[in-house]
Amino acid sequence: MGSNQKPLMVFVHGFPDFWYSWRNQIQAFSANYQVVALDLRGYDLSDRPEGVENYKFPVLLDDIRTVINAERNGRKVILIGHDWGAALSWLFTGQNPDLVERLVVLSVPHPGAITKELLPWNHPVAQTKASAYATRFFARGKGDNLTAEDLAYWVLNPEVKRRYIEAFAKSSILSITAYYKANYSLSQFALNLFDPTMKKIYGAVIKCPVLHVHGIEEGHALLSTLDLEKSWMENPDNLTVKIVPRVGHFIQHEVPDYLNETISSWLKDSGH
Repeated sequence: MGSNQKPLMVFVHGFPDFWYSWRNQIQAFSANYQVVALDLRGYDLSDRPEGVENYKFPVLLDDIRTVINAERNGRKVILIGHDWGAALSWLFTGQNPDLVERLVVLSVPHPGAITKELLPWNHPVAQTKASAYATRFFARGKGDNLTAEDLAYWVLNPEVKRRYIEAFAKSSILSITAYYKANYSLSQFALNLFDPTMKKIYGAVIKCPVLHVHGIEEGHALLSTLDLEKSWMENPDNLTVKIVPRVGHFIQHEVPDYLNETISSWLKDSGH
């Protein structure tokens, strides 16, 4: 939505979700931006290739690059991601400083910061507990029998829930769980520390301003991880962290108006 003569804003959803997660942001920002919200591979209307290797970080980052290049028409992008979309957006921004001028992430710290928390001198026990839903459940294949209704468990509004169940019925459960198997199994965590491609992806410096919005009741990431993010910033002062009281994981659903106002104010304050 919105004019291609205005700044470009691209939204990347997480798990279990689809483009509709951003409906309140699309309405709010399409007056002043061209707004694009994609379905990640495996979800809703996007293709769902078979094979775990088709869901590794480098492949997923290529998908985002393809969408941005198709839409950008010479513009840099304001990239906004939640959950898996946040993890991908962090890594994408590090790899593509020429494409991203502002980054907004919700709920998920830089993947490298999460890996750092697992090191013995940080908070390995606490972070392992926080990450357990992924490593124990999805990475071992126990999520392959989930239904569309299971995936929509977190949606409270009945009308919105119906939209989610419809989208998940079109999605591939094997594709959705492949994200975890390809990137978050314990063996993959270990590989990421040594694999040259992943070291390059994880280690890239973030050169643009970043806004991280985080619910205080978020259970999958430690607040201490947010401080570690500064080591990925070319200029640590370019990182703005907003901790939101009484809010959990799905910030864009729980407090859409607050989020829209927070993003708008930050974009103005950071010169956009």
